[in-house]
Amino acid sequence: MTNNQKKKDVWIYTIAVFLQGVGSSMAMPYMNLYMTDYLMINAATVSTALLVAKSIDLIVSIVAGPVMEKVKFKNGKYRPWLKFIGIVGFISFALVYLDTNVLGLKSEALRASIVAIAYIGFGLVMSLLMICRGGVLQYMAGSDMGMRSDITAKSAQATAAGTIITSAITLPLVGIMGGIVGENWGYFVACTSYAVFYFIGAFMMSNLAKTYDAPPTAAAKKTVTVKEMVQSVAGNSQLLILMVAMAIFYIAMNVFTGIQAYYFRYVINDYGFMATSMTIKTTFAFVASLIIPSIGRKLGKKNAFIAGMILYAASNLGISFLGATSKWVFTFFTCTFTAGMYMFTAFGVNYYLDCGEYGYYKTGIDNRAVAMAMSNIPMKIGFAGGSAVGGYGLAFIGYEAGMEITEKFISDFMLIIGIIPAVLCLIAAAIFFFGYKIKDEDAAMYAKANIERDAQLAAAAQQQ
Repeated sequence: MTNNQKKKDVWIYTIAVFLQGVGSSMAMPYMNLYMTDYLMINAATVSTALLVAKSIDLIVSIVAGPVMEKVKFKNGKYRPWLKFIGIVGFISFALVYLDTNVLGLKSEALRASIVAIAYIGFGLVMSLLMICRGGVLQYMAGSDMGMRSDITAKSAQATAAGTIITSAITLPLVGIMGGIVGENWGYFVACTSYAVFYFIGAFMMSNLAKTYDAPPTAAAKKTVTVKEMVQSVAGNSQLLILMVAMAIFYIAMNVFTGIQAYYFRYVINDYGFMATSMTIKTTFAFVASLIIPSIGRKLGKKNAFIAGMILYAASNLGISFLGATSKWVFTFFTCTFTAGMYMFTAFGVNYYLDCGEYGYYKTGIDNRAVAMAMSNIPMKIGFAGGSAVGGYGLAFIGYEAGMEITEKFISDFMLIIGIIPAVLCLIAAAIFFFGYKIKDEDAAMYAKANIERDAQLAAAAQQQ
């Protein structure tokens, strides 16, 4: 394959990621507020329903990798899953904002459960998508670490570009559609419209996978048992360290994400400014995605994660102590923690690929797909844990929809949204500093040796 064709395919991959990001952008930021203030469900009930949903989602994400490793399709390992992702994702994203009040159900728990079921569908397709993305990336780049980093950096930039657009237009779009179909249904129409782009992005990546989805060495590999898959994770110390540190980070991130809408609605009493603040943050994120990853590459994956966590923690402390004084100060610190995040998230699935290459090199059992699937687990733990902490935190400080806001409520709220994420990020940095040992040059050596091993297996199979 020519370099020009590979460059073209990298851009197709990037555009697909962009469309997938746009399509899934509404599923999380407004969910809690929609359920408490529009569906009028108690905050504790919302937190319980979503905690159950996200716990089920976590279990699904754990088995997703082994299932994808075991199930064999004639037209590729990932292509059929990508088509499934497009269809189920479209339906699930739409149902997240279904106005369950029109169903005539009086039970808060039952109405919350309907949204939770839709969230499970959302979580399922996102789990499968992350595995498929990593698999296509692995086949496209091979052992070329530079190309792997280039693809993930471009993906991060595409995601950031998508969030600029959706941050700017989501609330205005909800308002416009709400004026036509009703305030509650405005969220449904907006999210369904975005889901169309997710559908297109999934099928675009499925089409791209035709070229890369079935490497010739695949047939020569020994079928891996479920027991071996479990052992490959439990016995891979570096993968476990990575997963723990990432899970703590995602909990920190989702504490903030899950309740930030309440800051604009109640702390500063300017819900409409949320669109402005998020547009500023996401515009900064796009610029950061162009610049910050180069700093991360110079630091190396390990040091980039640690530095990013420290900056993220410092920014959250700024939010906690100064954010209530001004919406502009709050927005400034959301920009700085975005810079910290891009220090290491630009490497994306490469952390898990490195751990997968490490495990294959050490044991001779190829569970790189399972290692990539594990990238979903910290995210799911983060979604469940972060949402629970934020939601139960709101209930603990006495939040009720439409309540009279006091100085004490604001003070307590700012501690939840800032201090908790800051402490968690510092813990994650410490775990990574002491526990993670894979150097970038080691990862390159593992990948090269594993490709040579695959070639030897394929040659041996042909001789038999």
